[in-house]
Amino acid sequence: MPTYAKPAALAVACSTCITVHAQSSPAGVPPVQSLSPVFVTASPLGSDLFEMADPVSVLQGQALLLRQQPTLGETLDKEVGVASTYFGPNASRPVIRGLGGFDIRLLSNGMGLLDASAASPDHAVAMSPYAVERVEVVRGPATVMYGGAVGGVVNTIDSRIATAPLARAAGGAAGYVYDSQNSLSAGGGRIDAGNDRFAAHADAYATRNNDLRIPGSAWTATEQAARGEAGPSGRLPNSQGDSQSYGFGATAFLDQRGYLGVSYGRFTTDYGTVAEPSVTIDLKQESFNVAGELRDTVPGLKTIRLKYGHTDYTHTEFEDAEAGTVFDSKGWNLRLEALHGALGPFEGAVGFEFGNVDFSAQGDEAFVPTTSTRTSAVFIYEELRRGEWKFSGGARIDSVRIEAQPFEAAGQPADSVDFNPFSAALGASFAFDRAWSLGANVQYTQRAPSAQELFADGPHLATNQFEVGDRHLDKVNATAFDLTLKRRGEAVSGSLSAFIAEYSNYIGLLPTGIWRNPEDRSVAPGPEPIVDPDSGEEITPLEQFDYRQVRARFYGIEMQAALPLWQSGAQKLALQLQADIVRATDRSNGQSLPFIPPLRVGASLGYEQGGFTTTLGGLFAAAQTRVPQFQTTTPGYANVFANATWRWQAGAGVTLEAYLQGTNLLDQTIRYSTSNLKDIAPAGGRAVMAGVRGSL
Repeated sequence: MPTYAKPAALAVACSTCITVHAQSSPAGVPPVQSLSPVFVTASPLGSDLFEMADPVSVLQGQALLLRQQPTLGETLDKEVGVASTYFGPNASRPVIRGLGGFDIRLLSNGMGLLDASAASPDHAVAMSPYAVERVEVVRGPATVMYGGAVGGVVNTIDSRIATAPLARAAGGAAGYVYDSQNSLSAGGGRIDAGNDRFAAHADAYATRNNDLRIPGSAWTATEQAARGEAGPSGRLPNSQGDSQSYGFGATAFLDQRGYLGVSYGRFTTDYGTVAEPSVTIDLKQESFNVAGELRDTVPGLKTIRLKYGHTDYTHTEFEDAEAGTVFDSKGWNLRLEALHGALGPFEGAVGFEFGNVDFSAQGDEAFVPTTSTRTSAVFIYEELRRGEWKFSGGARIDSVRIEAQPFEAAGQPADSVDFNPFSAALGASFAFDRAWSLGANVQYTQRAPSAQELFADGPHLATNQFEVGDRHLDKVNATAFDLTLKRRGEAVSGSLSAFIAEYSNYIGLLPTGIWRNPEDRSVAPGPEPIVDPDSGEEITPLEQFDYRQVRARFYGIEMQAALPLWQSGAQKLALQLQADIVRATDRSNGQSLPFIPPLRVGASLGYEQGGFTTTLGGLFAAAQTRVPQFQTTTPGYANVFANATWRWQAGAGVTLEAYLQGTNLLDQTIRYSTSNLKDIAPAGGRAVMAGVRGSL
């Protein structure tokens, strides 16, 4: 561990002996003195976080304001147990407990986000975090209601479809942010209006940034030696971006019996891919959603919920001004939940989900065939209370059919496969008193392989790999157990979690030591450049990575704590601590799995007086030396930050909030072990962010 991480690690270790903090806000935000009940939409019944056996993180309010970035992965990167795939400042996806890609599900208002971000780390998540009002990261029994979520669920929530009448006839919010590390300008706002019968919503947000400022060289010394040149320095080339997001919604309320709403959203972004200096991606997504709820109308059912979403996604990869590969994803998702009344001691929900996604990649660099994935599922979730005990359980069974069209470039014929994944989970929570609770979960989860894992066969230049799938892959099977101790109170709050997951057939994209010519797909003698006999140009071979199933084990610990240090009248001083570590091993050969986050510890000291808060802290990461063969290690880092916020009333119900934030104050070269580009694309250097927000 780096020397600078030892004091923080010691502080964290000591704090776990006395208390734990509920997973609601990370280090780097104003300290939380108490944990109010927070109801999680990932649970169909809505549950107090304190009573949930599931490990859950919620990011909202001022904590979300200070953490918002142009990408979802970077917005959540400092959450306990969550890392980022970081493909530059414009494309990143969350990694939960070392799992990402197809092993986690991204939701928008409880519905699948049907973009192409899981297919490649250079593909941006098709949503703007600036348009989001709440983010939930969920593990445990509730995740079995969402097929394929062996690693967890990230649910982003906006207010385009109102679920209850507005508190006032008209309201809204607007804000603007500037970040010096890449001259980021981000701004926008929302408007809501209505009465007890109707609500309307409109929002619009836009961001624009230049190339990212970095401390020193973009490439590691090893990478410079391998390429025989120093590489870029001071700026990360081709990391500029420009995005827009807007949406509209309308909801009709049925007295106290429910609501019915519709919404439309559009997200566009044009950004550089960082890995290739002349390649940009132009991404567009349109979504249409319907959501409704009917309460106390059907005998035996408390609530019936219906959600439908249709998505049209496309992105084009340009080499200079020439259009190259075009990715299209069009699909729909229908979800029906019925919450039943008390059946003996049980309360719960049953539901159905149906979906269809057509995916295609057309162009010279297409590495997957055109596919159609059809799914249908039935699920159940139940809760039982017995005194201080609360039990929860869920189960889901899916039917998945994946059809692939002929892939002429790889010589693959048309093909189809069928899977029937089954998942089940049980959880129990015991409240010792009003302040302490202990939760435990055991979970068995299956997911069907994705079309890419089955049928990929070609050069994936964004990750510098030649990907090869296997149509004989079986379902992923995972058995997981976790234990969570929680404490809440006016004085001290916190949580401490330990988890372990055993995979009998984890799907990994693993190196082979084989090299392939990306032009004609033939096997090359090695990594040395080869000469094209027709053009005379040098061609750099790509290493072949195969999707393979291996026995794997993931285990780790997560902790968060808030400790008040001093209070005098309205003045408060508090210490906030966090730590997480995950280990992931290929049990077939004893090697570590690739792209796993290292040990991270964090500490922050926060002061509050009235509407003013200020925080000084840091997130410290150890070096990641546990890597498989052919992978490089990643050095540790110390990301020291400081922020200050001012909130005041400007009259007529208007609240104004201004904030100033400094990040990476030590100007360290920060590389993420979870990133494909860790050797050529560090995070930004020392920077100042300033923002203002007004709400009515």
